[in-house]
Amino acid sequence: MKAENNAANPSGSALVPGAGVGVPPSRTFPDAKPAEDTLYFRRRLPHFERPWAIYAVTIGTKLRRCLSPDARTIVLNALRHFHNARYELFAACVMPGHVHLLMQPWPKENDEKGNVVFWSLSDLLHSIKSFSAHQMNKLEHKTGGVWEKERFDRYVRSDCDLQEKFHYILRNPWDAGVAGPNENYPWVWTQDDELRKESSSRRDSATSTRHACATQSSAGNSP
Repeated sequence: MKAENNAANPSGSALVPGAGVGVPPSRTFPDAKPAEDTLYFRRRLPHFERPWAIYAVTIGTKLRRCLSPDARTIVLNALRHFHNARYELFAACVMPGHVHLLMQPWPKENDEKGNVVFWSLSDLLHSIKSFSAHQMNKLEHKTGGVWEKERFDRYVRSDCDLQEKFHYILRNPWDAGVAGPNENYPWVWTQDDELRKESSSRRDSATSTRHACATQSSAGNSP
């Protein structure tokens, strides 16, 4: 499944500099047998959790705390940490005062009856918020909460819905005026960025190996 180029988007929004445009296909586990169809609970806002659901989530900072560039990097790294382990992260954007992400929780374990138990969206977000808050406060020599207790989330209902939310997240810094039209915004992430980073690392490693071999060969041929 591929998202359309922003230029073809009915909203008419400009292309997002430096951001990937592909929406990767959802991972599937055909042998999984979910223990529950849908879980429902509420605090101030209602929340639904379903097996294999992809969620669009927004997390706000407490008391409108503004995240510094270093703090935004901490949050983005925390979001990426369990990608392809506990969940699939399709896209993420860390803004100065809130975070947007698109994720699909993965199976965690089997219960005593052999039913698949999924990672809870609530548990995943709590882990991300707790870790990032601790790291940010340590970095900035602050104390207290960083994130609002509540979050806004809804599960994606169709491919069209997925594409719409994917592009919204990628465009957010430019549509909100946080970044200029031709300005790069480092805290937008997609799986394309991860693949490019891995490819670049492999290329740099291969270059270093060739350089080391050439240096040893040259030294061995010296009189």
